Amino acid sequence: MAVVKHHGFRALAVIGFFTLLFLKPQLGHASGSEWLLIETGVATLKVMQGDSEIARFENISVGRGGLAVLHLLNDDTTPLGTYRVTSVDPSSRYRLFIGLNYPTVEQAELALARHIIDDEHFRRIVEAHRRGAAPPMSTPLGGAIGIHGVGKGNLEVHESFNWTHGCVALSNRQIDALAAHVRIGTRVVIRE
Repeated sequence: MAVVKHHGFRALAVIGFFTLLFLKPQLGHASGSEWLLIETGVATLKVMQGDSEIARFENISVGRGGLAVLHLLNDDTTPLGTYRVTSVDPSSRYRLFIGLNYPTVEQAELALARHIIDDEHFRRIVEAHRRGAAPPMSTPLGGAIGIHGVGKGNLEVHESFNWTHGCVALSNRQIDALAAHVRIGTRVVIRE
């Protein structure tokens, strides 16, 4: 039986395997050519190799604030765009947290042009990207955007509503299976 999610998407501005529940996911087996395609409109995350789909995870959740080109601090939106994995934390309270490099330099440029961030925030974001580090979370654009499991949260809520603060969430079983396809530097595309 399919569960219909309640999507409250905002209008856009411009521009493997399953592990046992008691074991942490296995990391580091992803091939360099694998990338992730998150299609929020159909609530799926696909593992791609080139143009071929090699795995699919359905009924994902996104931010309860909908989608945005620019996620702002505490607005609970999921930012659209192309990112890279900057961290993988298997000890997260969400079972596994795959950190993304949000905001990108391009998003920081847009935010600077719109006077959402100042020159110092912009400089800090660009410098983090230059070093290959996660951008700072303390700017008006927020941060800590990633892909994670439910952890000890309610699976029924996950299956029924978009509930995150801006991240993409999968069930614990799904995040365990996804872990085999992710490494630092993996490309992640989030689109409607």
